[in-house]
Amino acid sequence: MNLRRYTCASFSLLGICLALASCHSTNPDTADLPMPARQAPVSVAPRTTLAPGDTIEVFVMEDEKFAGTYKVRENGDIIMPRVGRVRVGGLSVSGAQDAVKAVLEASQLAHPTVIVDRVGTTGNQTFEDKSKMLIYVAGSVARAGQHMIAQVGTQPVMAYEALLIAGGTTPYADETHAFILRRGNGNSRTQIPLNLRSIRQGKGPDVPLQEGDLITVPERRFGLNF
Repeated sequence: MNLRRYTCASFSLLGICLALASCHSTNPDTADLPMPARQAPVSVAPRTTLAPGDTIEVFVMEDEKFAGTYKVRENGDIIMPRVGRVRVGGLSVSGAQDAVKAVLEASQLAHPTVIVDRVGTTGNQTFEDKSKMLIYVAGSVARAGQHMIAQVGTQPVMAYEALLIAGGTTPYADETHAFILRRGNGNSRTQIPLNLRSIRQGKGPDVPLQEGDLITVPERRFGLNF
């Protein structure tokens, strides 16, 4: 009689354990599945190529008639006087500079010195929004006087580039003896040599400008400097 009770109790306990195990079983279809990875935020890199609607400034040292501000048209080109259409859409600023130089070399100038700068882009700063530096240009230059030069990001404004933006030199300029006058303490100014010919040929260093610098280009003395 006691054995029968013990057997019934054992079966009852076994049934309870099986029921509890079934309640806590893990679904084999979902077990050990990895958690979905959290997606990193997508960062959009700034556009480095020219597109329709952008505005560029072109500077040509040898002939200021080609200099000007041009808007990239819908088909990706600009129209320059005495040149016509120049394809710049999809190019970087340096690529557009090479394109303008190639067109000028093909029909207008033998070895043009060209600088291209983007001054207006949809969604970016325009020329009016950029920080500017006041400099002065004097001597044998195309446009003497004061000039506001826009800074590109954190890059310093270089003397040779600023001189081209201001109109460049005249055919009678002594490019090897140019200099910068920089204001020091009080009314004194420090003279910094500036060899424009060496800079243009890639043989000498350019000089970063400071606010209020005066670039002076003397006139060449014929028979002494060649």
